[in-house]
Amino acid sequence: MNTTHHTAGKRFLLRLLPVFALALAIRVLCAIPALTEPSRLSRPDTETYLPPAYALAEDGAINTKPQHNPARFHHGPGVKDCVVVQRPAVQRPPGYIVFLAGLRLIFGRSPVAFALAGCLIGALAVFPVGVTGYHLAGRKAGFRAAVLYALNLTSLAVAPLILADTLLGLLVAFQAMYLAKALRFGRIRDFILATIFAAAAVLVKPVNIPVLILLIGMAPFLMKPRRKAVRAMLLVPVISAVIIVPWMLRNRAVGAGFAVDRNSGLTALHNTAAILAHASHRDANEIRHWLEYQAEHEFMTINQWRTDKVTVQEREEWYLKRYREAILAHPWSAAATHLFQVWILLPDMADYLQNLGLRTGERGTLAVLRKDGVLAAFRHYMDGSYAAGLLAVPFLLAHAALWALAIFGMWVYARKKRWAVLLVFAVPVVYYLAAAGPVVLPRYQIPALPGACALAGAVISACGIRRWRKRRSCPQCNR
Repeated sequence: MNTTHHTAGKRFLLRLLPVFALALAIRVLCAIPALTEPSRLSRPDTETYLPPAYALAEDGAINTKPQHNPARFHHGPGVKDCVVVQRPAVQRPPGYIVFLAGLRLIFGRSPVAFALAGCLIGALAVFPVGVTGYHLAGRKAGFRAAVLYALNLTSLAVAPLILADTLLGLLVAFQAMYLAKALRFGRIRDFILATIFAAAAVLVKPVNIPVLILLIGMAPFLMKPRRKAVRAMLLVPVISAVIIVPWMLRNRAVGAGFAVDRNSGLTALHNTAAILAHASHRDANEIRHWLEYQAEHEFMTINQWRTDKVTVQEREEWYLKRYREAILAHPWSAAATHLFQVWILLPDMADYLQNLGLRTGERGTLAVLRKDGVLAAFRHYMDGSYAAGLLAVPFLLAHAALWALAIFGMWVYARKKRWAVLLVFAVPVVYYLAAAGPVVLPRYQIPALPGACALAGAVISACGIRRWRKRRSCPQCNR
């Protein structure tokens, strides 16, 4: 029986090759205008990844961007020189930085190579997504799940950008795939592999940390008998610690505290601004700049940033303290801005059009979205010219179908009382969508896509939910 499943799985992967080719072609074609002007491949967060990656490739250490500080040297009277100051980079986890450093060693400082590598890993995700749907509800479900991922507007728009989200999406897709296999076969090795990919994803973005806790809760539903479930539950923290703790010890050694990264303070800054803006009916960007001004006065001495090791940790704690104060002072505004924001489901049309060179970024669209809603934000971003939006219509239809079918799939599985399926697929999807909080950027939905595509594929599959129990062992269904 295992041989039969193995052979059927290999045949299914071969059937996904055309979907992979389609996904790769779409991502590369939509990125070509940006490849001719590499500045379009960068976003504000790019600077937190590229300089540490260059430092790792060239100097063997993950350091910050070199800064030139004026210093007097005794080379002669009145002569000034500069010293290069590099400090350990702690704002981001090392996963995507190491990936970029590897590309830097092979291709040099080529943004085009980085973008094409992003397109490749974005397209490769169709394989684990397809296999996830295959183990959930059969061959047709898996194929359709892979097609939905290949055509997803957010995934293809973010793929060429020098950001960690596409790599995170690939790792989460493998996490979902092995969880689907554990759900179907009850094998502890599949659960262990899911845990490994989940922990590796934490080193790309810390958003996956709560998923490790969720895995402990999944074990009793996936592993039988009870002894195997207990063993799986104990393995999660052990495997996670082996993968994550060494990096956290490194951060503590350089004075950044026992943490995966030190970006939580900046996240707290944006969240605090959103809460205060909602409570006072003011512009969130203005409040954010005001908070940054306060922090500047808190940590500036003689017009220069202090460069001792504690500065990063102190700044984080200062922002987190203001965040806690805002939540306690305005609990209703905190709930309104943090509970599930439906706008996170919007496709990433902004990055899609920027890659094509039809629009520019930093237009204040997010502030308009929070204040006046999605239609006002769309009109603001399109600036009266809607012809460019026609290029995205096929992908917009696929995007809308994906989320409509995924939500319908959650409802159907709930009616069937398939709680294990909902725990493995629906709960992570909802978590990833809610984790963004007030910072409603469409690319934050990427880790939710594998589970959503599998659910959507199951709903529209001929071997879907209604007939899956009866035909689970059907050879024709699983070829």
